[in-house]
Amino acid sequence: MKTNKHPERRKGTPRAWVMRQMRLPLIIASVFCSMSHAGAGQESFDKPTVNSRKMGLDIKVKGDGWGSARPEAIENVLYSVADELMSRLPNKLNKPIVVTHTKSNPVALYDRGPNGEYLVHLHASGQSWHLYVYEFAHELCHILSNYEEHVGAETKKYNQWFEETLCETASLYTLKSLAETWEKTPPSPELSARSKNLRRFFEHLVGEGHRQLPSYAPLASWLEEHKDDLRQNPYLREKNEVVANLLLPLFQSNPQNWDALTYLNLDPADARSSLEDYLRHWYQNAPLEHKHFVASVLSLMWEGEGAPPSLATGRDTAVLSAAVAE
Repeated sequence: MKTNKHPERRKGTPRAWVMRQMRLPLIIASVFCSMSHAGAGQESFDKPTVNSRKMGLDIKVKGDGWGSARPEAIENVLYSVADELMSRLPNKLNKPIVVTHTKSNPVALYDRGPNGEYLVHLHASGQSWHLYVYEFAHELCHILSNYEEHVGAETKKYNQWFEETLCETASLYTLKSLAETWEKTPPSPELSARSKNLRRFFEHLVGEGHRQLPSYAPLASWLEEHKDDLRQNPYLREKNEVVANLLLPLFQSNPQNWDALTYLNLDPADARSSLEDYLRHWYQNAPLEHKHFVASVLSLMWEGEGAPPSLATGRDTAVLSAAVAE
């Protein structure tokens, strides 16, 4: 097994996850939130029908601690999550994802298993399927985002907060998208009735007060105020979740944008670069079909504070200009 001084993907606090469970079941979801996000789910592109298991993804749920949930049932839910976030299988996922239970934080380890398996711990247990969806979407997002790049004993990843934000967005997106999928084609018949739980959890999360950008502060100003704290501590969840709410519509408009994650964190300078350069590197590494999306993310970050930084020249500048115009 590969070892290093950074065995865990993220740290967080167990108390935060206990508080998540204390809010459940979410019988009273925010009506205001439902109205404000009603239009966000209207996708401009058809969501591709994906079967990640048939594509070759291998998810193995092992060990004890799952309570009343059978490992086979959990695997069905986790494959369902992967179906929402992938339209193709990246080469890096030619190794299995081994999922075990933890009493602590959900986490994707930097260390691999003896045969190169990805190792993921989830805190969910029993029949709390909305928590399996929420947690696994986050950890799968880390794996897709090349989370293991630039990891070392002396490396501080100053832009990790943005990756954490994307993975919170992945959790929100998957909850809402699977709520719609399970109503029509659940991975097993009994999960059809659970679609309402996913929807209620989604509506509760996006409606939380701390996730709303203050009306007096455009995102660019808000980022300028908090960027130093975020660069030093990527686990400031209440701040990450503000940006996650704002990124969500970009993925809802075209679900295939999730494939762009596989081009993140590939530049050697990404661990210590500015956010501007970090996003520029993402843009440069992405293929043409994803450049408009990445340019849209960059544009969002500088909304309200003049023109966003240029990504490149020539055709790339035209792509950015089109994103800003939208």
